[in-house]
Amino acid sequence: MSKKTKKNRIQLIVVFVVLLLAVIAVQVNKSKKGERSFKAELLEFDTEEVVSISLQKQSGDQQSLRILLENEKWIIKANEKSYDADSDLIKNMINELADLKAVQKVAAKKDKWSDFEVTDSSGIRVIVNNDRRVIGDLYIGRFSYNQNTRKPKTFVRLNNEKDVFAVEGYLSMTFNRDLNGLRDKSIFRGNKNDFTRITVSYPADSSFTLIKEEAGWMINGVVADSVQTSNYLGSLAYLTATEFRDDLEPASLSGSPISIILEGNNMGSVEIRAIQGEDGRTAIVSNANPNSVFNGDTGDLFTKIFVGPGIFLTGLESD
Repeated sequence: MSKKTKKNRIQLIVVFVVLLLAVIAVQVNKSKKGERSFKAELLEFDTEEVVSISLQKQSGDQQSLRILLENEKWIIKANEKSYDADSDLIKNMINELADLKAVQKVAAKKDKWSDFEVTDSSGIRVIVNNDRRVIGDLYIGRFSYNQNTRKPKTFVRLNNEKDVFAVEGYLSMTFNRDLNGLRDKSIFRGNKNDFTRITVSYPADSSFTLIKEEAGWMINGVVADSVQTSNYLGSLAYLTATEFRDDLEPASLSGSPISIILEGNNMGSVEIRAIQGEDGRTAIVSNANPNSVFNGDTGDLFTKIFVGPGIFLTGLESD
């Protein structure tokens, strides 16, 4: 091998090493730029230790609400009164906060807070407590939807910190609720296959009883239409209202002659009563949710529950 050839080979090796080092340096630099400069987990707490949540919003007409766990039941404190809360919704709130993970830091200065609606006045402040101390405190701002990724994100800021983060999901929609949006609207929740007896009472002669027997459902001793009966039982198995009648006390419906009693397996007896006032408005109360009175006119709630016997009799018109 000539000296010239050897020299050229050495030069090629040197060039190759330099290029290799340059590529490595670029990759390392990219890696460093891609590394998170923030901690993804914004809140860390055990969901089982939460005993209260405060929702505070300074703007608009939404009032501050305090949600408390009392005797293993979630209640809402507002207007110097207590209201039964939707326990599933409250548990979902707690789980969302515990699983909160930042996917992006979008701002690091206070003058950017208003862009994401996480200021003291525009954001929804959420404070989570256990029985000893505050375990979560943050502001929830606006949300946006990325048409390209088809993913929603909400902007949040931890209290007493300047950084604003984006988290995936509709967090702002979950927490931006008024009092009625958090209350328990259930009238009855069960399984239609558990029903064995339905007794519907009216002040006139339209009362009837549905009884489940080996041959199927019977109405006042007559075989009931299976399709109509199945549809009716399905509507009763998951009954929820949309509006409350806080102008009435539940006790005011205790003597109403309009009632339905649901009986069956794996459930206690549930009684639902209704009254129709002189103003034409209807109110409904259930012993499955005894502290609330519901508006029976919205969503045709009254007519969904209180039907006539004719719909169960094949060939007869509904009463």
